[in-house]
Amino acid sequence: MPKTNIPYMTRRHFIVLADELGVDKFYYKSEIAYHEKLERLISYCQKSNNGFSLDTFKARINLAFNKTKAEASRTVGGTIWPIN
Repeated sequence: MPKTNIPYMTRRHFIVLADELGVDKFYYKSEIAYHEKLERLISYCQKSNNGFSLDTFKARINLAFNKTKAEASRTVGGTIWPIN
């Protein structure tokens, strides 16, 4: 099997990536496209570091998703006026 040149990723790399995926999860219009991206990145992360924790990664994604969702509802909520 040929050697892959996947760079080693640290915990900080995983955190940043999970935060970006949480935002993507909120804004992606296609759930299928999001899950395909998620699966590719999980595979990449697992190959880059044997200590990669899928549960921690997914929890961080959900944290970022919920934070983005709350921020969006605060920003949008109450600012739209009905047009008569």
